[in-house]
Amino acid sequence: MSRKILYILFLILPVLLIPELGLTQEFEEFEVDQRGGMDEEEIEEEKSDIKPYIGKWKISENGAFSDSTKLDTILDTYQLYHPVFKNALTVSYAGNYGLPALNNDFFNRNSNVDFLFFKTREAYLLSPQNIEYYNTRTPFTRLDFGQSGNKAIKHETRFRFFHTRNVNQYLNLTLDINLAKSAGQYNSQESRNNYVALYSSYNKDNLNIYGGFITNTVKNQENGGLTNDSLIFTGAETELLNTNLNNSSNHFKGTHYFVNGEYKFGKIIETGKDSGNFRPIFGILLDSKYDRFKQIFTEEEEPGNEFFKNTYYGDDYTTDSIRLFRQNNVIQLKQYENANRKTSFGKRAFLGIDFVATVTPGRDSTSYAGPDTLNYESIKHNYSNLYVGGGIFRQTGKFWTWNFDGAIYLIGAKAGQTELNGIISKPMRVFGDSLASLVITGSLNNTVADYFQQEFFSNHFRWENNLSMEQSMNVGGSIISPKLKLKLSGNYSLINNYIYNNYEGIPSQTDKEILILSAFADKDFNYRNLHFRVRALWQQASNEDFVHLPTFSGFVSAYYKFVISKVLFTQIGVDTRYNTLYYADAYSPATGLFYLQNKKKYGNYPYIDVYANLRLKRTIVFFKMLNVGTNFLDGEYITTPNYPMPRSTFRFGISWLFYD
Repeated sequence: MSRKILYILFLILPVLLIPELGLTQEFEEFEVDQRGGMDEEEIEEEKSDIKPYIGKWKISENGAFSDSTKLDTILDTYQLYHPVFKNALTVSYAGNYGLPALNNDFFNRNSNVDFLFFKTREAYLLSPQNIEYYNTRTPFTRLDFGQSGNKAIKHETRFRFFHTRNVNQYLNLTLDINLAKSAGQYNSQESRNNYVALYSSYNKDNLNIYGGFITNTVKNQENGGLTNDSLIFTGAETELLNTNLNNSSNHFKGTHYFVNGEYKFGKIIETGKDSGNFRPIFGILLDSKYDRFKQIFTEEEEPGNEFFKNTYYGDDYTTDSIRLFRQNNVIQLKQYENANRKTSFGKRAFLGIDFVATVTPGRDSTSYAGPDTLNYESIKHNYSNLYVGGGIFRQTGKFWTWNFDGAIYLIGAKAGQTELNGIISKPMRVFGDSLASLVITGSLNNTVADYFQQEFFSNHFRWENNLSMEQSMNVGGSIISPKLKLKLSGNYSLINNYIYNNYEGIPSQTDKEILILSAFADKDFNYRNLHFRVRALWQQASNEDFVHLPTFSGFVSAYYKFVISKVLFTQIGVDTRYNTLYYADAYSPATGLFYLQNKKKYGNYPYIDVYANLRLKRTIVFFKMLNVGTNFLDGEYITTPNYPMPRSTFRFGISWLFYD
């Protein structure tokens, strides 16, 4: 890993040293820039004609909308480096960095990954939907490095290089490289997860173009978990505890190529300056993505291993190779709202077509020619989907903003699938906070089952299903108060024909109606330099035969902030995660899916991390002891059956920012 990092630094240092091409002091900002993308305390004023500035945003709905985001330089949450736990209170987790996880919040399980077997590793991936675009006056670079306390034993190493710069006032280039490797504390638990992204944006008054590519690679050893949960209490070193598998692995790869463009028709509004402002009236958008995914599961266990209940192809067959290819093209017409007219609202309509191909082992594979070849008996399917949709929206109103859209699939494997979504945001005053708002969301969907949920063949799993469309109605509401640092929300979901992974790990469907409710609160309390951030979630399913959720989950972060010698910003704190007992979903190494189990309940154990964050100018460092409770608490530190969390261990990380 260290040698690989040196190679990457050798390649990227020239990029950092290349002088800016065509940067001008009169840097023209465009519509979606977010002023104040960095807090004033995070930026030291430079004696330069060009002051550092970074605009940052995401695009959504095939390029129809752009939403500003904020640069992540906050000291308060820097210790939350782990992708699985960044946006989750509690999770079902296989226990090592890079291994699969399932969010315990039912309403936070939405996915941007089209490949069914890749979804449980999504936290470590980068997808086109997650790309953030930049507009910079000066080049911006971020280096992140993290490692376990003992780099020789049970080590974990993470490295990220991020660099973005504008070639001129319209064209931006961004390179993002992330490498991570972790040996894990338990036998046969090593993981590697990397991604590389190179993308660009060009933004002018009447023309926006986005494009690039991303490649994600995940390699995991699969140990099948401990042979018995009680082994964690024997006192033996973790690497000496018996695991179900010792020579099995999963290799996932996903590659994305994407391009999006919009040409706007409009007029110049005179402002009295040398040039007026361009107001778009109508736009034509084109969006194209090509994705390819593969999963290679390899099993070379000793004869007699009975971990898998079924073996269909015999002991000589050791590798399953599963593939998915998808080409998606969308053309969209958009009429912009007039911000100066109270009754004006925007409209859009789109037409899309999907081409999808899947490849799995055959029903009776009898020969094997290697994981990277397809010249053994296999099943190949080609699908296509034609769909249309549209929406109406208001984004600039002071009274409220809203967006309603929908789509229907007309032809193909997903024919009949419908998607209706809406969101309303209404400013309101909450205990004197004029910036507070009420946000209401809703959706009504009829969803066709995933291609692989309908039919799948491998050495240890096979199914041929005839699943009906899943029907769901979802309603949610939130009150958000920035001044009070408060968020209260509730969610309601009514589902018919719910699709789940049954007790054998096979996709199944129930004809029983399922109702799921949740309530969530997020509040930051502080007295002078002492802070408490409390996040609590309650949720309940009407039928627990098909959905297993902890009734209560919570996250509490208590920390003290102070400054040393007027320059070293310091934060010392404790993070605690907890959920009540419930039948946590089990994990299947051969498919990478979580599935129901009713043999044992897990939970009722606090995961406690002690940390210190330090910031000196543009450098941030954290030191962290994870799961310190294993040193003094008597309980099972397990979130997924047979997969213990790491015992108390030390981590540290450092981040450098360069933006001049």
